[in-house]
Amino acid sequence: MIETSRSVSDTLSTILAKAVPGLGDSSHTITDFGQTLRGRGALVLVDGVPYNTNRDSARNLISLDPSNIERIEVLRGGSAIYGSGATGGIISINTRPAGGPLRIETVVGGTASLSKLSSAGLGGRIQQFVSGSVGDVDFALDGGYRRIGGSFDGHGDRRAPEPSQGDLFDSNVWNVGGKAGVRLGADQYLQVSASYYRADQNTDYAADPRVNLLPAGTLLARPLKGLDLADQNQIRSTVVTAHYSNKDVLGSRLSLLGYYRDFFTRFTPFDARGVATRGRNVDQVMQNSQVLGGRLTIDTPIAERTSLTWGGDFNQEKSDMPDDIFDPAAYDSSGGLVFDRIGTLIYMPKLTTRTYGGFAQLQHRFAGWLAVEGGVRYDRATASFHDFVPLSQYRAANPVTIPGGKLSFDAWTFNGSATVTPVDGQDFYASFSQGFQLPDIGLQLRNATAGFNINNSDLKPVKINSYEVGWRGRFGRARGTLALFRTTSKLGDVQSFNNGLILLRTAEKIRGVEATFDLGEPTDPIRVGATMTYMTGREKAATAAASQMMSGYRIPPLKVTAYIEISPTERWDVRLQGLLSGDRDYRLNGVTSFGRRNVSQYATFDLLSRYRVTDKDQLTLGIENVLNKQYLPVYSQLLRNSLNTSRVPANGATLTATYKHIW
Repeated sequence: MIETSRSVSDTLSTILAKAVPGLGDSSHTITDFGQTLRGRGALVLVDGVPYNTNRDSARNLISLDPSNIERIEVLRGGSAIYGSGATGGIISINTRPAGGPLRIETVVGGTASLSKLSSAGLGGRIQQFVSGSVGDVDFALDGGYRRIGGSFDGHGDRRAPEPSQGDLFDSNVWNVGGKAGVRLGADQYLQVSASYYRADQNTDYAADPRVNLLPAGTLLARPLKGLDLADQNQIRSTVVTAHYSNKDVLGSRLSLLGYYRDFFTRFTPFDARGVATRGRNVDQVMQNSQVLGGRLTIDTPIAERTSLTWGGDFNQEKSDMPDDIFDPAAYDSSGGLVFDRIGTLIYMPKLTTRTYGGFAQLQHRFAGWLAVEGGVRYDRATASFHDFVPLSQYRAANPVTIPGGKLSFDAWTFNGSATVTPVDGQDFYASFSQGFQLPDIGLQLRNATAGFNINNSDLKPVKINSYEVGWRGRFGRARGTLALFRTTSKLGDVQSFNNGLILLRTAEKIRGVEATFDLGEPTDPIRVGATMTYMTGREKAATAAASQMMSGYRIPPLKVTAYIEISPTERWDVRLQGLLSGDRDYRLNGVTSFGRRNVSQYATFDLLSRYRVTDKDQLTLGIENVLNKQYLPVYSQLLRNSLNTSRVPANGATLTATYKHIW
């Protein structure tokens, strides 16, 4: 699915949005901000390594190339085995494995805008993959380069850069990685791996600030040529892992994973002169994160129908956010095009977060028709930082230093489920799970004012209760699922109003329904399928008399996806797929605010065609937004920066052609 879907959507967040029920539509930019799973955050794991950071930069799904993905599994609800971050569920990604017969694969491709035929809308990529085995040693090597050109909407107009979270128009993207594994006898295996991903933007366009002179939501974002900015949007991600497994340690299976990740991202410059907590500067924020961790997992059979999975994990994150400051006079005189750096300040000091966890999950099958499982997890976390001068004091005559501090948290979480199979192919289940998540402490530090005291912030961890009942079954060539879910939390995410110290924790209740349907086997000449997700969410502050609906960044509108696949011959497949995003009014008493606007419905369709020329050659053609519809994704309608510069339409019709050869 991933390989074929790349022919119309080259970002993982958009690919998943068109296939996974419960996951909101993507922003169609660089960020996965607001793309929740069942209204809550998703923990992204790549070969078991968490890509989430406590200081959430919303770059979790963009930091790896889809070319290297072998399989994706999406799990809903909390898990005893994985800790902080999995409040909505887990997106578990496995990259292509090492070993097996020698395989050499080359992929080349090109992309062109059909709504605006010009060289500016051209892009391309080349990807090389090699894997195999030599004796007891397995190996895999991969590497690629991609050029992303300019992007054009359904009217043929260049899409403006998104200044709040950023994009990758006019960018160069590199990825390289390798795995080496050795079999240490019949039961033991040791593998080390390393990967590097880098995306650098180099565009001539900025977002025209003049569109912000009109009321928000009344004008589309507009590009402005002539950008003079030395360092543009960038992502760098280096991951190193070591994995040891043993199939028989006193009758148990053991898996030990160690990992290190070095992550950097640079955001788009922003005119923050109206924001006191950012020092009233024209600035550009960066984030550095170094993550070190490990996980021990042991599977112990207790009886013929009973098994226990247990172990522990550790994660340490060190993040900081430097902030480049630009000359405001040069910015104003150029109309928002010239950024002359005059210094670098601290937006967020180095924040060290450590989490220790232990877990146990018991599975038991009473009979062929009944299976149950339950688990428990304990997490303890600490967060610390040193003295720093916040941006709010940048222009003060006597800057106030915020004293350093240390916080500690802990939480027990539980889960349990039962599955009944009255007849083969029909499962009915009920489950309860709890998720645990640390609040984004860095978000509070960077907004600190002179009177800030971390001990006065209500930064207790978020504990989520998730309830679900459902059915999954099969009738001949038809398969389907139906799930009803409800999640609650006494403390929702920390909310910061006006970028200041006024913090509010809200109790939250989310409920919804998901359904999927598929008809046909892979060998059938015609196959069809669809998914549907609908959810609602309410929040209530401790001081409020009544609850209110949650914002559009947390609760997406109705989402329906559908596809039909036809195989005219054994070598030729054609797929038409569509996505419908419904309308919803998130305003409170008609008043707009952050994440609270009236969202209009849109539907978009993609056309894919795959032809296997020979057993070793394959040609794939795809057209994203084949009807060339002009529409605004939910993210753009909600206006991330509350200004028209965030009102960026999605891609118009875009053609992607890919050729794969296996040597």
